[in-house]
Amino acid sequence: MKYLTQLTVSALFMATSLSIVAVSNSAIAEELTSLSAKTGFIQVPSLISTDTSDRDPNTRNATYSFQISVPKEAGASLQKVTIAQKDPIEPINFASDRTTAYIQEPSGDRTTLETTTAIDPNTRDVSVIFTSPVAAGKTVIVGLRPVSNPSLEGEYVFGVTTFNNSQESQGQLIGYGRLGIYNTFFYGALAPTF
Repeated sequence: MKYLTQLTVSALFMATSLSIVAVSNSAIAEELTSLSAKTGFIQVPSLISTDTSDRDPNTRNATYSFQISVPKEAGASLQKVTIAQKDPIEPINFASDRTTAYIQEPSGDRTTLETTTAIDPNTRDVSVIFTSPVAAGKTVIVGLRPVSNPSLEGEYVFGVTTFNNSQESQGQLIGYGRLGIYNTFFYGALAPTF
């Protein structure tokens, strides 16, 4: 009888545990469905890297590159990217007619993409719209050209938000890119040589 009671208690505990797991999985599935409905992505793109071709203050030839991966399981194409400077040390103005974008293939080949760039006059947020949406499973690199690098040295942070090709979807913030603007001659001269 003692063993039967232990077996019954164990079976009851196991059934309760399975019920909790089922409810948890259901809640996770519901949250993913809700996120998918809002953003249009089943799996959202990710910000892989952020870089600049020139870190010196006040230079005019820099390109700020944002590498974004659209996962194979995204469930939608990438139509638009919005890049917004966060808590700027100094606001940066971008040239809307000098934006570049291309698909980076695993082989190293690049396919240029046609884009339209819109800059919000109040917030200075830059929206890059792809003429042909970026398909799931691809990596895209967006290049923004500042009118000039800021004159103040420091770390500049940009929030990157992606939108799919559905008109009704909301954007999804996928990360923050950080660019260091420093006088490379000054810092290079003081760098240890050991």
